[in-house]
Amino acid sequence: MAQENNPRATPKDATKATEEQRELQNELDHQHDDPDAPGRHQSRNQVADET
Repeated sequence: MAQENNPRATPKDATKATEEQRELQNELDHQHDDPDAPGRHQSRNQVADET
């Protein structure tokens, strides 16, 4: 039996994430988020500095 050595094609730019990798990273980044947290709808740029 001859084994074929057919590796996956090398991407043109391996430094860029694929859509699948972006989705997985987004899930990992937000896995412990509380959807009912106060101010959840605000970004860090919308919250006053005095808080």
